[in-house]
Amino acid sequence: MSTAPRLDNFLRLSQTDYRTVDHRHTESAADSAHAAHLSTARVAKSVLLRDKRNGRYLVALTPACNRVHLGWVRDNTHTDAVLAREAELVEVFPDCELGAVPGFGQAYQLDMVWDEDLGQQPSVFFEAGDHQGLIEIERDDFHRLFDSFPHGVISQPSDDYLAYHSYEFWGEPG
Repeated sequence: MSTAPRLDNFLRLSQTDYRTVDHRHTESAADSAHAAHLSTARVAKSVLLRDKRNGRYLVALTPACNRVHLGWVRDNTHTDAVLAREAELVEVFPDCELGAVPGFGQAYQLDMVWDEDLGQQPSVFFEAGDHQGLIEIERDDFHRLFDSFPHGVISQPSDDYLAYHSYEFWGEPG
C-alpha cells in the first residue's frame, strides 16, 4: 500500500497524525471496510461531483454504506452538482489509482461537503489513493480539517445496504 503523494504531503503540512491500514484489493469503500474488518459507518466514501454550471469539482464524503443525496448538496452548496464521470477522476486525482478517490479534497484544492454521521465516529478511515489501503484519523483531527466545509445529513443508506441489512431497520423476519 502507498499513500498518494499529494495526500501524504497535505497530511504532513497540516500536522495530522494518521495511521495506515492495509487490506486486500477492493473496488469500493464498503468493500474496503469489510476487508479491513471495520464498520462501514467509520469508512468514508468519497464521491467526486461536478457543478454543471461552471465545471468546478466538489468532493462529497459519506459513510461507505450510504449514497449521496444530490438534492441536499445542490441546495446547500448552491451548485448544480452531478456525479463526475470516471474519466474525470484521472484528471483530478493524477497520483491515485482510478476510483480510489481520497477524501481529503483540500489536498487537491477542491471544495467539500460531508455527512455529519462521519463527525460522530471516534475515528474515520479514508482511501489512501489506491485500492489496498486506508488512512485513519482521529475525531479531533477530522473536525479540525473538515468543520469549515458544509455538512449535514447529505446521504442515506444505499438500497443494496438496506436490502442486505434490513433486519437492522425493521427487525428480524417474523
